Amino acid sequence: MIAVIVINYKNEERTIRFVRDETSKIVSPHCVIIVDNGATAKSTEKLKCLKNDFEHCEIIPSAENLGFAKGNNLGAESARKKYDPDILLFTNNDIRFIDSDAADRLASKLLSLPEAGMIGPRVVGLDGKLQSPDPFISFWDKHIWIYWSNLFYGKGHKIRHFRQDYSEKAAEGYHYKVMGSFLMAKADDFFACGMMDPMTFLFAEETILAERMKKIGKKVYYYPEVSVLHEHGNTTRKHFDELKIRQLKLESDSYYYHHYIGTPYWQIALAKMTYKLKAIFKR
Repeated sequence: MIAVIVINYKNEERTIRFVRDETSKIVSPHCVIIVDNGATAKSTEKLKCLKNDFEHCEIIPSAENLGFAKGNNLGAESARKKYDPDILLFTNNDIRFIDSDAADRLASKLLSLPEAGMIGPRVVGLDGKLQSPDPFISFWDKHIWIYWSNLFYGKGHKIRHFRQDYSEKAAEGYHYKVMGSFLMAKADDFFACGMMDPMTFLFAEETILAERMKKIGKKVYYYPEVSVLHEHGNTTRKHFDELKIRQLKLESDSYYYHHYIGTPYWQIALAKMTYKLKAIFKR
């Protein structure tokens, strides 16, 4: 069975539309678990209409906004207790299936790969650009040198040095990480590696999960034979401005790089100073 885990945060209409329009395309036995972050009586009541449409649909209200990692962990644990699924599909509510059988084919491919703990499809943005997979990039390059290098590098050199065209060129196979907006994992491996790290609120979850999978000997597989469309950032940008989003990304990345990669604090401090300077000069 596939357990589809969806986080709702003050966007019940989009969540309802996603579940009705997209998860209904899944042919394999499946259940839908919706974690209602920052739940109110009104939001949870709205979501309950889905229980009339789907035999296996659970709404889990949380008055606290748990964020992405804790919310997905809560959904996964609920799915394990009630349905004991083989596969966990973590998906945003702003995803559309380009291939109607995307989830079924991903699950089949994942189960055929003994070394893989996670898999992701070809994720296409509204701009037509591919958003997955990604290589490992050092903290220094991602949060410091990429900005200061403007003084030395032209656009073409930056694209090559920072591997900004990696997703567009990536072939099917094992990669460092895949996009967290539509991510499938073997349930046994997800729980064995310790699930998502609850210390992050938003961003870096899939990167940390890749590191956790690595510790139990599992890899991340990219399967571009199936595609989904990602209407990227609709929910996030509805509630946070660009400055807050950049701050959240830096906070999550700082935690990931320090605790999982060993990046020293002085680099993190330098990155924070760089971001402050960028904000000042953009005013």
